[in-house]
Amino acid sequence: MFVLIAGAVGGRFAWWRQQDVTQAYEAGQALADSQKWEEALALAQPYAGRDDPRINGLLADAYINGPDSIQDIDKGLILRRRAAEAGDMRAAYFMGRWILKHEPTEAQAKEAVVFLQEAADCGMPMANYLMGALYSKGEYVKRNYPLSIRYSERAAFAGVYKAASNAAIAYGRYYQETNPAAEEREKAMLYWIFIASKNGLTDAKDVLDEFLKEVNENEQGEILKMFKDLERESIEFSKRIKNLDGLSCSKLGS
Repeated sequence: MFVLIAGAVGGRFAWWRQQDVTQAYEAGQALADSQKWEEALALAQPYAGRDDPRINGLLADAYINGPDSIQDIDKGLILRRRAAEAGDMRAAYFMGRWILKHEPTEAQAKEAVVFLQEAADCGMPMANYLMGALYSKGEYVKRNYPLSIRYSERAAFAGVYKAASNAAIAYGRYYQETNPAAEEREKAMLYWIFIASKNGLTDAKDVLDEFLKEVNENEQGEILKMFKDLERESIEFSKRIKNLDGLSCSKLGS
């Protein structure tokens, strides 16, 4: 009987400890989102000994992004790596991005791509956007336009409008290298151009303006009608887009 009681009490205590960490992380992340790094660090530090990936990721963000008074890049990277390897995909995304921004060796670049790939496959919008860009440029990975399209569209459907432009560009370059694909895919390329333009991306707007200028100069009324029809269809297409869901993807506990 004593063992049963002790087990029940111990389990309940563990549950409360976990709730405590979760609340601390959520409060600390809210402070970090407001760039209140010193406050976020002060709130997270008492929980550092528990080696919780979420807390480690939060501490890493504070050490890397905070002011000089608390900044410690080396400590931050150690904690960020530990959080990423434990399944915190937010940490994996930032770890991969940080490596690629700092002139990585070939081995380091491969490691960064693995981190980003895991975060992207977990569904993180910004990781999908970055993977799409890498595959389009052939940077740190072998150029692959179909993969660029896949990752870019995932990010675009999550509300990353720069990815909409990337998807359109990848479609266009892919068609230059292959026979034109099905009509629906060609429409998808134009839809992404329309969506990117409507959301303020200058390159996409310039493409459409140049196209319209040429059509009007040559009085191609039938093509102009098709253009307007596609523009209307793109509005329906865009209804599938969801608001960006931040960086909430995680493999913790899976």
